[in-house]
Amino acid sequence: MELNGFARALIAPEDDNAKLKTLDEFKKYGQYKAQGVFQADLQTARGTTQSNITGLNPTVTKVYGSNTTAESEVGVENISCTFAANDMPFDISSLMQGLTKDEAHGGYKRADKRLFKGAYIAISENHGFPVYYAFPYCTFTSGSGVNMQTDTASPVTVHDSFTVTPQARPTDNLLYQIFVGDSTRDTVWKNEETMLAYIVDGFQQASTQTSAS
Repeated sequence: MELNGFARALIAPEDDNAKLKTLDEFKKYGQYKAQGVFQADLQTARGTTQSNITGLNPTVTKVYGSNTTAESEVGVENISCTFAANDMPFDISSLMQGLTKDEAHGGYKRADKRLFKGAYIAISENHGFPVYYAFPYCTFTSGSGVNMQTDTASPVTVHDSFTVTPQARPTDNLLYQIFVGDSTRDTVWKNEETMLAYIVDGFQQASTQTSAS
């Protein structure tokens, strides 16, 4: 399937049980801020630039016997993603680096070995309809450090990048899932919010919230 560009990304903070975690910072930006999910796009992060996903194929080891290949042992996938955007909000990017808010002195600090955990959904498209690469449970780390350099004739800008390491969701062992957002190509597909409610445990669809109130 052909993919055209990298339109946006969805990031949902989660606890150790892969359940949606309430963080005030994630309730400030984007289309799904009421549900506590951050959408990185042109408005919130001046555009997403890269989502490089590697290791989708499981490792295969040949087992030999009687001078030929007797069988193949199939290992697990070792998936890693790079996520990059031009200008993530300071508070969101700080949390994604594993920092915590310093209520006494301001800013965000690194004071323990805690890692940010959450769901990560990279969204591309195929000739008019969205394609979702959804990872329900991941750890996030800073991608390449900070390399500040002097401006020259052209400004030297440092953008945001993160390494995203998916792992199986504890509740059902789901590692990742690909969705095609077009009901003519996938008759089971309903809408993006229904997909989010499945991928992110605890996500409340806007329609559900309205009817409940």
